[in-house]
Amino acid sequence: MTSINTDSVSPAADKTMTHRCSLSDRIKIGAVVLLSLTGIYLISKFILIHNSIRLDEAQSLWQTSHTLPGTLKVIAQDVHVPLYHIILHYWQIMFGQTIEAARLLSLLFFMASVPIVYLLSRYILSINWSLFVVVLYSFSPFMNWYANEARMYTMLVLITTISQYFFVKIVQSKGKQGWIGYTLSALIGIYAHYFFLFSLMAQGIYFLVARKNFAKYTMYKFIALALLLLAALSPWLLYFRSLGSASNTSPNLQAPSSVDFSNVYSQFLFGFQNDAVNTILLSLWPLLVVAALLFVRQGQKLSSATGYLLTASLLPVALAYAVSLAVTPFFISRYMIACVPPLLIVSVWLISNYSKGLYIAMSALVIGVVAATSFQQYSSRTTPVQEDFKAAAQYISSQSKSSDVVVLSAPFSVYPFNYYYGGGSRVMTLPIWDRTVPGAIPAFDPAQLDKQAKQLNRNHQYVYLLLSSDQGYQEEIFQYYEQRFENTATMRFSPDLELQVYRVGYNQIKPYSELNL
Repeated sequence: MTSINTDSVSPAADKTMTHRCSLSDRIKIGAVVLLSLTGIYLISKFILIHNSIRLDEAQSLWQTSHTLPGTLKVIAQDVHVPLYHIILHYWQIMFGQTIEAARLLSLLFFMASVPIVYLLSRYILSINWSLFVVVLYSFSPFMNWYANEARMYTMLVLITTISQYFFVKIVQSKGKQGWIGYTLSALIGIYAHYFFLFSLMAQGIYFLVARKNFAKYTMYKFIALALLLLAALSPWLLYFRSLGSASNTSPNLQAPSSVDFSNVYSQFLFGFQNDAVNTILLSLWPLLVVAALLFVRQGQKLSSATGYLLTASLLPVALAYAVSLAVTPFFISRYMIACVPPLLIVSVWLISNYSKGLYIAMSALVIGVVAATSFQQYSSRTTPVQEDFKAAAQYISSQSKSSDVVVLSAPFSVYPFNYYYGGGSRVMTLPIWDRTVPGAIPAFDPAQLDKQAKQLNRNHQYVYLLLSSDQGYQEEIFQYYEQRFENTATMRFSPDLELQVYRVGYNQIKPYSELNL
């Protein structure tokens, strides 16, 4: 029978929380947190922050480049809540509109979450194991990727982790403490991202299942809080409804499969890997489940804090999966990023319950795997989330002429492309999108493909067709050009960013500059 390591304890049994630590413990905590923050900064500075702008980031810069009322309008049309974009709007005013400046804001949110993750870990782990969580979290390839993306995801993690911290405090104190912090974090969280609502739902479900762990009248407090949150979010929902339908700027997503569910947790733990590496990682899941179950002793019960953190790491993902199947697909790992801290905490808690020799070996293995997968994610050109619009735009700028046309599909990829493009060719989209006309991006119509392609080709010599973010019609556009025109070049800049160059016109008369007069 596997023994239980007594170094892993809950604060109910271990009263030495951070504010009661000895001086040596405080120094150790401060040193590990500081070194972890330094590592986060170095990864950003030397590996990630200067990467090519990605599609979502380009939208962030464009959306927040408007006046504040204009920003709110385009955000509502893009089906988001506005807190991050309001902050980014003023951040750009102070620090400039470069992608590096925008990414720095996300990096700061991530760094601010590190001490909160430590405090959350201390509810079920000792100081040493909590610091191990801090190290894994700080060097997580998944977290560092989004710490260097100009989107709201690390802000969502920060606010959700604060919410989880105060929720556990409510559980641990039998409802006597934590309500002010929990209420404030909930009010802020509903304006951070819609997925925060799944975290609240997980907390509500946990409460219903484990009501005995709460004070007698806690139900009424949760009902009052739910009404308060609904009232607080209502102005935005009414504003969103007044604008009509959302714009067509989101990727075309398919209903998730069971493999997609496993992929989410693989990405949480190991980052973004190519198909070959990801296949190996997914094949190890049964072994990981068996290893997790080996430590459980018959009749052993989880503490209330451990039970909630396990719920927080699993239930929001399960809810998102169910809604994606039943209503509309939106099952993307970055939307569920707030599940990463509790997942890491519970994972370390499992390791800490092995015998000493085994948990040392497991800890070393985890560190080695995280280091290897981080290196693979950062260095491989086949990393699936890479979007090298910078290389594509610079290449086309150097090769195309004023007699050529650049055609982008999907249309919204014009935002990251134009961030770097400096060539003389006209940039168009297919389907054709006139961005001066208010409204959604026109939907692709197969019946209009020939007409629109001829319109784009007219009076041009070469079409530089850049394919990215497949919306379900990319192959049809590719085959249209492939079957009718001479393909003179093909280049792939990143996994989902491919350039095809077609000759669509033939000059019979030499340009004036080439005539020998």
